[in-house]
Amino acid sequence: MCLSNVDLCHIELVQVRPIGRLASAALMLFSGLILCSASVSAATNYLAAKPGDVIQIKLSELYPTQSAVGKLQIAGDLADYASDAKSLFNDLCKVQGAGKLADSNVSSTPKDPESYRCKLAVGTKTSEMNTVDIGPEGKLYLTDGHHAFNSFWDVPGGGGDVTLSVLVGQNVSKDANGISLTQAQFEHKMAELKHFLPVDANGNAITFAQLPKTLGMSAFQDDPYRSMLYYLRGVAYDKSDNNLNPETGKPYPEVPFLEFYWGQLLNSKMDVNRYSLHQQDGYMMALNEAATLMVGLPKRQLIGSSGLTAAELGQMASIDQTRLNKLAKPDSKLAKALAYQAEH
Repeated sequence: MCLSNVDLCHIELVQVRPIGRLASAALMLFSGLILCSASVSAATNYLAAKPGDVIQIKLSELYPTQSAVGKLQIAGDLADYASDAKSLFNDLCKVQGAGKLADSNVSSTPKDPESYRCKLAVGTKTSEMNTVDIGPEGKLYLTDGHHAFNSFWDVPGGGGDVTLSVLVGQNVSKDANGISLTQAQFEHKMAELKHFLPVDANGNAITFAQLPKTLGMSAFQDDPYRSMLYYLRGVAYDKSDNNLNPETGKPYPEVPFLEFYWGQLLNSKMDVNRYSLHQQDGYMMALNEAATLMVGLPKRQLIGSSGLTAAELGQMASIDQTRLNKLAKPDSKLAKALAYQAEH
């Protein structure tokens, strides 16, 4: 029965007049059934979603597909939001493919997309949107955007009711013949697609069941190498849209968990415990070593467990020293993130 499915149905107690225990119980049960019906309807709608569809969701509906994040990167986002509230809504516009923020006010809230206005319609720039895969029972599995969405969750006034639009990557709820997959079959398919990162922050193998059950930074492990890769983007490697295959002249395909694969490589070749990562000088020393390692690799070297080469994962020919040096400035995004993390 639907009422027993805690993933889909939540019975909410409502205030009733003292009209008798039986009537009160019936009213509470009816309220629960209405809520349950709405939840099931939403899940059914997600089951019908196709790749490329834009759907509006709440963060509480999303299931993570990785167990760790770079918490310093998220600290940097939260530092920005604390100093400039409009930057939160600007980021919300961007991840929804709606360009930059057009207007917000003191009443704007990330829980209500109607309370702020973006310059473009949602879904205009799908290349900037974060993706979800559809799983059994219409569950939504986040395959890109764990850092941004954790920032939206942890910002004051955020949480599970933050509402935004995401892009459907793949519908993995059925096989090629249209037969519904079991949860075990779905998990196997997600691993096959590399849409699930089967290792934790220490490089230990994990199963799907060991993933966090919700967003929120407290549910995740901290991976210091993943944070470093955020600051090394554009310094020692770049994302696919800036990374052209010399044989075709076109960008390499986007790779889920790209930074984590680079992190696996760095973890095998350097020890971040040698550095004072809570201080800017120590962090810069670690970034310099990591950047040198990355650009010095053979282009055809396989990186981590990705099965892909350094070139395919965006390796740059040399370090962008100008961009790296900017991180050493007292007002850099690195400095602000470290200061925020120290205070919180």
